[in-house]
Amino acid sequence: MTKPVRLILAAALIGLAIWGWRVWFPSPQDAIRSRLLSLARTVSVEPGEGTIPRGLKAQSLGDYFTADVVINLEVRGFDTRELQGRDELMQAVMGAMQHVRGLKVEFLDINVTLDADNQTAVANLTGKATVEGEGDFQVQEFNFKLKKVDRTWLIYRIDTVKTLSHTTAFRPSHV
Repeated sequence: MTKPVRLILAAALIGLAIWGWRVWFPSPQDAIRSRLLSLARTVSVEPGEGTIPRGLKAQSLGDYFTADVVINLEVRGFDTRELQGRDELMQAVMGAMQHVRGLKVEFLDINVTLDADNQTAVANLTGKATVEGEGDFQVQEFNFKLKKVDRTWLIYRIDTVKTLSHTTAFRPSHV
């Protein structure tokens, strides 16, 4: 074998090894992003999807959360809602899934910040929900707090981020 061929093969093997390492041993930030994108796919419902697949999706939702999860939702146009515990969350999601023809959930702009111990993290993201049959979509910013439990990142808290559109308008007093 000639020297250039050996160099090309060695470079290809090194590249393959680096790619394999990143796939099988992702950084915590990449693992969290991947997990959150998987959650968005799990919550999404196709228009023709039956009751049993929707129920199975709601059941599998528990794999993403701790048993004592707390979720504070303040979405414009809806009542403020707090869910406490995985069971209450799964019941709420199952109920919601039964009342929509289709739902597409996307998590955009996921920014992950790890705490010093690398066992907890905050993911700030934009959630986008499109309901089948409605012309508009909902967009909301969230903070997801996660902790590592047995090598798996689980969500233990979700809070709605209050943006400027949620605050009262500034009115100067001297006008």
